[in-house]
Amino acid sequence: MLNHLTIKNIALIEQLSLDLNLGLTILTGETGAGKSIILDALSLVLGQRADSSLIRSGADKAMITASFHLKKEHPAQLWLTSKDLESEENILTIRRVVSTKSPSRAYINESVVPLATLAELGNQLVEIHGQHDQQILLNNSTHLAILDAFANNGELLKLVKQQFELWQSIDQELQSLKKMANEAFERRDYLAFQLEEIDQAGVVPGELLELESSKGRLSNANQLVQASTSSLALLAGSRDDGQGGASEKCNQAAGVLEEATKLDQSLLPLAEAVRSLHYELDDVIERVQHYLNTLEINPAQLDSVEERIDLINRLCRKHHKEADELEQLAQQWRLEMDAIDHADERIAEAEQRLESAVKEYDRRAKKLSTSRKKAAKQLSQEVEKQLAALHMASTRLAITITAKDGKPRVTGMEEGTFLVSTNSGEPPKPLKQVASGGELSRIMLALKTVLADSITSTTLIFDEVDVGVGGRVAASIGEKLAHVAKDRQVLTITHLPQVAAWGSHHLKVEKKSDQGKTTASIKTLDQNERIEEIARMLAGNKVTASARQNAKDLLQNCK
Repeated sequence: MLNHLTIKNIALIEQLSLDLNLGLTILTGETGAGKSIILDALSLVLGQRADSSLIRSGADKAMITASFHLKKEHPAQLWLTSKDLESEENILTIRRVVSTKSPSRAYINESVVPLATLAELGNQLVEIHGQHDQQILLNNSTHLAILDAFANNGELLKLVKQQFELWQSIDQELQSLKKMANEAFERRDYLAFQLEEIDQAGVVPGELLELESSKGRLSNANQLVQASTSSLALLAGSRDDGQGGASEKCNQAAGVLEEATKLDQSLLPLAEAVRSLHYELDDVIERVQHYLNTLEINPAQLDSVEERIDLINRLCRKHHKEADELEQLAQQWRLEMDAIDHADERIAEAEQRLESAVKEYDRRAKKLSTSRKKAAKQLSQEVEKQLAALHMASTRLAITITAKDGKPRVTGMEEGTFLVSTNSGEPPKPLKQVASGGELSRIMLALKTVLADSITSTTLIFDEVDVGVGGRVAASIGEKLAHVAKDRQVLTITHLPQVAAWGSHHLKVEKKSDQGKTTASIKTLDQNERIEEIARMLAGNKVTASARQNAKDLLQNCK
């Protein structure tokens, strides 16, 4: 429910603060007083695109703030939670700022949000009905949705939609498989050729790195042999000069220290350390000797290694892969070739799944059709009853359900159309061919009355839904609006006293001019003020005693 609305610098409104309640709230005022400005401001705060021309002359920005009280079970609560925009104590605050100097901004619970997000939330909070809704009613594409709302077909629609999407998904998969099958032979030959080349190369992960290392050894074999031989001479000594190397000298030093420990035991750690060093030197000598033994000066092997490296690098450049990724690429090609080889089997399996999906869609769609056909008759009867109360007793509503062009849709296999006969004996025809503006208003109100229990929004706004009618019809419209307002909030802009008298609350819009400055304001009327306003609506500018009495009678009758 909309609790509070604050408007600043919108058209004629300089500053306005308005408290609102449950039930039917009537909004009246002379033509041009600014009633429509209220709706413009509310539309903005609910996510409508901004027009800077709405900003009050002389101001550089406008701001609208709306506060809503949401019950815990309201659908918007779950939506807010999903967006991390939860409200505190079930109070939701929306704010919209429109500026002449910068883009407009939108806030939900003081968090900045995109306009599309605000509009998505706004659609769950308030429904605004006016002249535009009559045009919507003339659009046949909306009729099926109205019928589904009356029939409470939400769950059936969901099941049909899910099955339709599954059907389309399988069909797309099948078309892709068939396309692949048509291109399979050429593609398979290409893959086989590329795969054979990689398989023959037999590149394994880590091989290129090892080859590069081998190339380095083979390319510098002479230098490596010389370095290894020289290091061995220094470590192990040379047989030619008969001098011992580092290992022998270390052995001798260890022997000297070990002998000296007989004289001084504190030398024992040093003797052990030198002996350990001797053993380590011997181990290093063996490893250097082993390395030297593996070295060979082999130009032919070097050429072979370089050729292998060139082959691997060429494959990497060709396929835009690293050397260690070639094996994985080959595996991907093997899987693709396997898929091509089994394409017929996969196509047959997909065709079976598609057939099952179509059958299940038909089953669900037929169940939805049965519900619609049953509801169509009931909806026609209910609307005709409401129209009779709105002094259109001779009007008949026919709802046709046809499988136009036989194509399945996400909403089922048929379309629905409302046909109307406004005079006895005339065949039903499309609304736009037979219904006047006033009749459309009443048909729309009759539908809203019948659908009252299906409306999820707790706030409804009707903008001059009584256009083109008067007298007894207007009184009936007021009664219907009061019925729709039961257990919810309804705001209605009207020029008819017969409608205004049905309100639980009454707001009056006034326009004042002071020193060349025009402003619009809203006042909440008490009982006496309501009598005066309804009397004005009955009599015009000159309110008479009889007009006041008629106003009292109207209000009393509506109670």
